[in-house]
Amino acid sequence: MKELKKRRPPVTTNAKKLQKENYDKQKIMITCKDVYDSLNDFFELRKKFESSPIEELEETILAHWNAKQEVDEELKDLMSIRKWKINDTFEWTPENKEKFLRLNQKFINHFEKLRDEAVPIIKMLQKRIEDKDEFLHDFYLEVKITPYIYVPDENGAICEAEDGMERILDEILNEHLVPNIWGIEKEEDITESIYFDTKQNWNIETYFEGKFDGDFISQAIHDLYDHSPVFDKKKC
Repeated sequence: MKELKKRRPPVTTNAKKLQKENYDKQKIMITCKDVYDSLNDFFELRKKFESSPIEELEETILAHWNAKQEVDEELKDLMSIRKWKINDTFEWTPENKEKFLRLNQKFINHFEKLRDEAVPIIKMLQKRIEDKDEFLHDFYLEVKITPYIYVPDENGAICEAEDGMERILDEILNEHLVPNIWGIEKEEDITESIYFDTKQNWNIETYFEGKFDGDFISQAIHDLYDHSPVFDKKKC
């Protein structure tokens, strides 16, 4: 006779819960290991270029970009090291401070312009919904500021960067690190955005060295500087 296989007992609720907890713990351990390995890779990379001239690092960055033509994690790490090296020798001269404040004010002005353009559109769309528009049932808006990096060509004319470090900076800024407001479904989503919060002044950051105690530093500048692997103070 053919031997009958014993059926496994049904998995109880407690057993399922335990299985899920073990699975979640395993996922956390894997995630932590990935973060740990990633940090180790970054610090090894930083150590490699710590005493190298910036030109050597930029040659490596350009070679990586030319080979991959995409913004991957290694490129971001290399750009973070470049940012660190440049900022390490940066000085807050009166000229640099003026340029930084000018960039800060541009962000403030552009966000105010975005708000002024977006609010009437939001009101118009909301009214169409209230009037039972047969086409429009809901909407979703996103607003963002798109910076462009321009360089002089061989004839001295200013044009958008197409190669070199400027091209990489342009790519990362526009595709990955543009300050924006998303998920806009009503007027308050933009008018009450953190980008218009005048109570949150980022002049408190330690890297400003107290140079902007009497100035207002915007959320957009904080995003660009604190969350970006590419923004160096010399590029203001």
